[in-house]
Amino acid sequence: MRQQIADIAVIGGGASALAFAAMCRGRDIVVFERGARVGKKLLSTGNGKCNLTGTGVTAEGYNAPDLVRPFLEKFPPQKTIEFFASLGLLTREMNGRVYPYSECASSVLDVLLRALSRNGVRVRTRCEVRAVKREKDGFVLDVALLGEKGEDVGSERVCAGTVVLAAGSSAAQGRDSTALFEASGHTVRAFSPSLVPLKTDRESVKGLNGVRVKCAATLCGVREEGEILFRDYGISGIAAMDLSALYARGIAHDGDTVSLDLTPDIPEEDVRQFIFAQTGAGSVDALKGMFHTRVAERIAERAGQAPSDKADAGALARVIKNYTLTLKGTCDASQAQVMSGGLDLAEFDEGLCSVIVPGAYAVGEALDVDGLCGGYNLQWAWASAYAAAQALSRG
Repeated sequence: MRQQIADIAVIGGGASALAFAAMCRGRDIVVFERGARVGKKLLSTGNGKCNLTGTGVTAEGYNAPDLVRPFLEKFPPQKTIEFFASLGLLTREMNGRVYPYSECASSVLDVLLRALSRNGVRVRTRCEVRAVKREKDGFVLDVALLGEKGEDVGSERVCAGTVVLAAGSSAAQGRDSTALFEASGHTVRAFSPSLVPLKTDRESVKGLNGVRVKCAATLCGVREEGEILFRDYGISGIAAMDLSALYARGIAHDGDTVSLDLTPDIPEEDVRQFIFAQTGAGSVDALKGMFHTRVAERIAERAGQAPSDKADAGALARVIKNYTLTLKGTCDASQAQVMSGGLDLAEFDEGLCSVIVPGAYAVGEALDVDGLCGGYNLQWAWASAYAAAQALSRG
C-alpha cells in the first residue's frame, strides 16, 4: 500500500470540486474521482448546455434560505459570471438563465480543467476514497484504486492536512459519500430525489404520453409556471421538477393534488367566453384551436362530455383552469438532477469548515442544500466552493 502526501485532498470530481480547485491557488491539491473522468455530471446539466446560474437566483429558491443567504451574498450570480470570465469563458443570458456562449457544457469543463492545470492540481481518476480518519497532524484517506469495470485493483493511503468533501449525492448514477463525514459525528439527512419527474395517478395522464403543454402547476400551495411533459407514469418538465422538491423535502405527500392551469395567462371567464363563441361546436372541436387534440379529448372527458356533445363552455373552462392529478411520489435517483439531503449545513462555519472535525470541509451536493431549476444548484456549487477556497486561502 503506497502512501502519498498532499496539502488538500478533494473527494469528488464534480462542479464544486473543480471550482474549488480552480479558486484555491498556491496550495498542493489532489482531486480524487471514482469515475473514469471528472465533470461527467456537469456535462449533462441543462440538457448539455450547462445553465451556470440565473440572474434571479435568490436564497428563497433553496430548502434552507436563511443558511444559504450569507453564501449567496458573498458570491452572487454576477460573481459567477465574473469568475468564469476570468477563466476565459464567454457567457450569454437567455430568459434570465446564464449559459456558456457556445451553449456547450464541455466549454465550462474545459476552462475549469485548464485552471486546474495552471494551479498544478493533481487529478486522480478511478480512485475511490473509502475512509477518512482524523489524526494529530491532519487526515489519512484510504483510497481504493479501480479498474475499468470498477473492480478493485489496488489501494493506497494518502496523508493530507485538509480534506474537502465534494462528492455528494446519488443523483444521476452518482454515489452518496456523506458517510465519510457521518462516521466522524456529522448529522446527515437521507437523500431523496429532487428535480425529478412526478408520478401521478395513471387515469389523469392516459393517452397523453409525450404531449407538452405550457401551464402553471400547483402543489401544496406552491405554483410553478413552465412546461409540463406528460408521461405514461405522470408528469415531467421544468414546472413538475421544481414541484418535486416539495416531495423531497417532506412538504408534499402521496395523495396530494397537483393542479394544472392550462391557460395561466387567460382568466377563466375569458376562456369560457372563447369556447361559448364557437356556436354549435362539439366539446373536443371547440378546444382544438387551444390545445393538442389529445389534451382536448382529456379535458372534455374530465368535464363529463362526449366529443360530439355541444360544448359546455363553463364546465370545460373549469377543467382547463384546474386539471387535477393525484400525486403518487417521484421517479428514482437515476432520473433526478439533484438530491435533497446531505450533511447538516449548520454544522459548518462561514468557510464551510466543520465545527466538529477541524480541517474537514464540505461543499456542493455533500451539504443539505438543494434548489429549484434555473441554475440554483450550480450557483450553490460555485458559491460553496468560493467560501471554502477563501477560507483556506486565508489560512
